[in-house]
Order: sequence, then structure tokens, then C-alpha cells
Amino acid sequence: MVHVRAKASLLRDRRWLVGVCAAALLMVAGAFMLTRCASGGGAVMQSKARKDAQAYGWDELSAIAGEVARCSSTSAAARCACRYGLCDASGTPSDVSWELTLADGSCAHARLAGVWCDERSDGGKAGLTFVLTEAVGPHAMNHRFEDAEGEHADSTGGWEACDMRAWLENDLWYELPSDLRAVIVPVQKRTANRVGTNDELERPGTLAGSAADWVSETSDRLWLLSASELCGEVPAREDLGVDVSMTPIYAAEGAQYPLFAQAGCAAFEPQESLVRTQAQDEDARPVTWWLRSKTLEFDEGFWLVGTDGTPLNGFGEDARVVEDASYAPRELWGPDHSRGVVVGFCL
Repeated sequence: MVHVRAKASLLRDRRWLVGVCAAALLMVAGAFMLTRCASGGGAVMQSKARKDAQAYGWDELSAIAGEVARCSSTSAAARCACRYGLCDASGTPSDVSWELTLADGSCAHARLAGVWCDERSDGGKAGLTFVLTEAVGPHAMNHRFEDAEGEHADSTGGWEACDMRAWLENDLWYELPSDLRAVIVPVQKRTANRVGTNDELERPGTLAGSAADWVSETSDRLWLLSASELCGEVPAREDLGVDVSMTPIYAAEGAQYPLFAQAGCAAFEPQESLVRTQAQDEDARPVTWWLRSKTLEFDEGFWLVGTDGTPLNGFGEDARVVEDASYAPRELWGPDHSRGVVVGFCL
């Protein structure tokens, strides 16, 4: 009888021990999953990393962008994006593009320009920044209007007030695929919008004040690149009207994206990777395309990129056909001239 009771007691002890072990395992598993979720990972997200990066849909890229955005530094964000094959550990984007079909049936592609680069309008970082590899449009920066002296088109009000920005927000936006529109996040873009009346020039070609005086922010879902986001530092070029008073103003419009830094893009220098064709053009002919930066040395121009991939401060590709390359007739490079539109956006 004693032996039977002892055996029953031993069975109860074993059952208790098994129960304790099972509970401990559940607690460990739960803690592991909570840790994974807190870091923005989780089993579902980790499974995505096994796919070819080009196969990610916009909803998947948005989820990855959310995880990247929750990182605490640029280096941590780069390591996070690297796990999904979007860039290397330093943050240099992989040579991958994602296709998107516009409402008119034309096809464009987007490449990752950088990770953890832009500030969301609602606070925090945008995880991923993309730029189109083809031009859409074409469209003018500002259409002609009639002033006291007759028809005129200028850059007063800059990117913030231009026709191009309104067209991107109210027209081109609805040309994008709905699954992409659903995940794009507005970001803050800095641009020298206040310069443009020539009143701020202390003497011809020399800008008074500082970046704080002329640069302001806009909230944008779709936007054009600035000269500094594309080229990095804009050097002083007296022959093109850019002096040392203007270089810090351009610099305040944003840091160069890693995609363009990797390619060695620089102002006033041709770069094959910046040659763009029109998305709707089956002949794939190179086009000039707009940047959102104003030409600070005069009030009627915006930066653009020529057909050979040269970023220029208003002295456009067609200006080079004139005898004097330092002079460009207004009708050739004016803001009312329709050119290609290369759009950026963030997830």
C-alpha cells in the first residue's frame, strides 16, 4: 500500500514537472516573439527576406520601410534594409528596380535612392526613398501668365508655389497605381522658395542673407529632386553665375542621396546614369528634366538635367547650341518650357 502511494506521488511530481517545463517553454517562445515584433521583424517579415528583392510588392516594401523607420540611426537602418536585399550594410542601394504602370498604360520604374533619409510630415523618419528611372510628363515648372508688361513666366515663390508642384499633387498622383498610392507617405522637403525677386542680391550674382532667410519647408507626397540631393555640394562657378554666397543655400536643400553619391553625380558634369527617357516614348530618346531648385542668380529659372545627364542651373541642353554658352535665351530655358518630370516619393 505504501509502495502504491509512493508511485502515485511520483507520477504527480512528474506531471507537475512536465507542466512547469511546458509553461517555461511557452514563456520563452512568447518573449522571443515579442522581441521580434518589437524590433519590427516577426516571422512574416523574416520570410520576405528570402525572396528576390525585385519581387517585393509595394505593400511589402511599405512594411519593410516601417521596420527601417523604427531604427535608431542611419547605420542601424542600413543594416535592417540590407537583410532584405535592398542595400549593402553601408546603405548603398542595390541595383534593383520596381515596375509601375501609369494610368495611360505607360511603364516606369523606381529605384531605391536611400534609406532613413527623409523626415515624415507626421514625425519620424521615412524608411525608404525612391526615384523614378524614367521621366513622366512632360510638364512646365510654371505656365505663362500675363502681367503688367505682358506674358511672363518666372520662378517667384519657387517650388512651393509652382505649377509643377500642384500638377504632381492633383494630376500625376492619380496616374500612379492604387497600391502604390496607398503606401506613399508625405515628407518635408527644404527648398529656397523665398529667393527670386532680385531684391535680395547685394550686387549682381551675390546673394544676401543665409539659408535660414531663404529656405522653407513643404509637405509633399510627390516631389522633384533638389540640386544638392542629386549632386551633393554645388560648387561656386562664376562663369555660370554661382558664387560662394549661394553654395550654402543650395546645400540646405538636402543631402545627396546614396544612389547618386555611389554614381559620382556632380553639378555641371555629364553623368550617364542621369540620362532619362520619357516613359511614354517607345524610341527612348533622351530628354531634359526638371529639378525643384531655383537658379539663385536670377529670378526666372529652375535647375534641370540635360540630355547627356548634366545638372545645370537653368542653362539647359538647348542653350548649348548657341554661340555663347554662358547666355541662354529666355524662351529656351524658361519655367514655361515643358520638360521631363522625374519624381521622388517615400514609404
